[in-house]
Amino acid sequence: SDYPYQNTLNASSSYAYSFGGNIAQGVAISTIKDDNLKWESTRTKDIGIEVGLFKNRLNFTATYYDRYTYDILYSPASSVSAVLGFGISEQNTGELENTGWEFTLNHNNKVGDFSYNIGGNFSIVNNEVLSLGVGNIDQPNGLVGNGSSLFVGYPMQLYYGYEADGLFIDQADVDAYADQTSINPDVQPGDIRYKDLSGPEGVPDGQVDATYDRTYLGSRIPKYSYGINLGAKFKGFDFSMLMQGFAGVKGRLSGYAGWAFYNTTGNIQRWQYEGHWTPENPDRNAVYPRLEQVPGNGTPNTLLSSYWLLDGSFLRIKNAQIGYNLPESFIGKTGMDKLRIYFSGENLHTFSNYRKGWDPEISTNGEFYPIYTTYTLGVNLTF
Repeated sequence: SDYPYQNTLNASSSYAYSFGGNIAQGVAISTIKDDNLKWESTRTKDIGIEVGLFKNRLNFTATYYDRYTYDILYSPASSVSAVLGFGISEQNTGELENTGWEFTLNHNNKVGDFSYNIGGNFSIVNNEVLSLGVGNIDQPNGLVGNGSSLFVGYPMQLYYGYEADGLFIDQADVDAYADQTSINPDVQPGDIRYKDLSGPEGVPDGQVDATYDRTYLGSRIPKYSYGINLGAKFKGFDFSMLMQGFAGVKGRLSGYAGWAFYNTTGNIQRWQYEGHWTPENPDRNAVYPRLEQVPGNGTPNTLLSSYWLLDGSFLRIKNAQIGYNLPESFIGKTGMDKLRIYFSGENLHTFSNYRKGWDPEISTNGEFYPIYTTYTLGVNLTF
């Protein structure tokens, strides 16, 4: 995969040849390669303004950008019938556009022995797939793309699945709802209700299936990102803080991170235990469906749907530090030029609506260790 332009011969027991009257294992070409691959190309247009006021105590910048990328490497496997008998390697066939705004605002001032600075940045990005080239396939539900993860007119890193409509509260609810046995053969109260979005005629048909009822649910690419930095000094004291955050982004926990009793183990998180659906409390909007053993390949309730998508927006106090420089009159006799004592913290707190204990920056199936909060007490000596 590191050299997708090179044709390779693959050895496999399925490649059998007659040699000297015996069947012998051989090699064969399994993937058609494009030996004319090249680097993708980007064309960028920017326009911006920079403003400084009050002797540069207030600074502002605003930039609009349009970044068009073409000849992106993409394997259009979904556009080729299996009758061909070969896999298809990457080709220079994709087109992508990122447009958006970037803003910064900074202010600094000094009043007597007190000085301070306040700064912030804010950006907006619109990510859109323009074309997959030969991979542009008209899907039955009207979208154009590869049918699972890339669609023209939508961002990359998208979630493509079912829209959830709460949970079934009882058997009468199951009987009255659209038939979804094609994706859940044994529907029970406490299962997720998937919306009937469309059908062969372009309108809901009373059936929920993978062909017509999956749709765009959101993206892992944040639409908004921002940061705030603060600083202040007063005589020998100094303080600084950096905060950062994202908004307009979806997250998802799967595997051990998202599902109780995953892979037939006894793992269950507090929010799952305390918030799951039960016959005694048939809450349509419970935060977790009925409890069940979840094998490694999942169940109908773990299908990718809006039910499992989380608001990935957050604001994190990335670091903060307070320090004190001892006066020269105090340290002058020690032979030191400067002595500073400081206390700092990293990842002090995250404000979000994400599941407790999980980092909203990361969509994970459990192979992730939560970030540390680190405190440091230090001394800087200068001779």
